[in-house]
Amino acid sequence: MPEGKLVNAYRQMTAEGENFRGLSLLIHARSVQGMIKRSGAVTLLDYGSGAGVAYDAPYFLHQRWKVPKPRLYDPAIPALATRPNEEFDGIVCSDVMEHIPEHELEDAIIYMMTHSRLFLWASICCRPAKKFFPDGITNLHVTVRPIEWWQTLFGVYAAKCSYRGMLSLEETL
Repeated sequence: MPEGKLVNAYRQMTAEGENFRGLSLLIHARSVQGMIKRSGAVTLLDYGSGAGVAYDAPYFLHQRWKVPKPRLYDPAIPALATRPNEEFDGIVCSDVMEHIPEHELEDAIIYMMTHSRLFLWASICCRPAKKFFPDGITNLHVTVRPIEWWQTLFGVYAAKCSYRGMLSLEETL
């Protein structure tokens, strides 16, 4: 699928209501809570949040974490498609990176590292998705690499950015 059509395809799938609701974060709630507790973070950005349903009833994930509702960013949801310019104590990014074409990863990673003061937490799925874009050919996971590759990539950009926050990458199984 041509690159320019990826975001539009994600938007189409999101508009249908059953995809990208933002619930994958729930299985990682304790891990993120640990980062929040260790760092003392209060302000959060959920990068690639989907619809952000994890922060709404009945989940209210941010209340379990004892922080205000995170700012949500997701380019596939028009109301959330503007990347914030301000810094946050922490950035969470759950099952997002594998949806970004490889040549666009640098921009996403550097953005997260330059906009998080205390921590950056990401979970990444390292296998093809079970779902495909509407073309029926292109897998939703457009960048499928082993976790070691992702760790190296984030390490390279952490060095480039002189990132001083805590960094945690987890593989979504």
